[in-house]
Amino acid sequence: MNTTKITAGIGVIAVLGGVAGLAGFVVPGLSATFVFVIVVGLVAGAQGFRYALGRRSVDYRAADTGDPELRYRVPTPGDDVDRRLSKTGWRVSDATNLRMRLRESAIQTLVFHDNCSADVAERHVEEGTWTTDPVAARYLGADVSLSLVDRVRLVVRGQSSTAARAARTIDAIESVHENDNSVTEAHR
Repeated sequence: MNTTKITAGIGVIAVLGGVAGLAGFVVPGLSATFVFVIVVGLVAGAQGFRYALGRRSVDYRAADTGDPELRYRVPTPGDDVDRRLSKTGWRVSDATNLRMRLRESAIQTLVFHDNCSADVAERHVEEGTWTTDPVAARYLGADVSLSLVDRVRLVVRGQSSTAARAARTIDAIESVHENDNSVTEAHR
């Protein structure tokens, strides 16, 4: 006899027993609750036995756990900048585009943080007075001089590349948000 037919037969008997229990036709002397618990226990035992027989021939070291749910990666702001900074082959247009984007970001940050006009913020970026980091100010076009010692220090630390200068500029822009004092008020 096929196991599918046996399983179907047990299922039919369980359903008929459940319907009989609901209708009030039970074996005299047994309560409907007791019969229900016994039927559920027998079905659970049969399923457990069937599962154990199916797993009997499986090598436990070769069990496949399946793949976890793969999530869609949502892009975060700045991913394109990170991708450009991590590239080894910089093109001049990429570096110029990144510099212009960081310059606009610095101007917008000064406008929002210091509540000044875009012209005043642009003047501070051009003069380099928006930050205390001379590398960041110089990267955005300010005529800020670096001493020979500072230049050598940047080369030794590996901060003379375009990516390192852009990263320092990003840090300087973020520090404008963190500071409570106004850059434009101090230099008017």
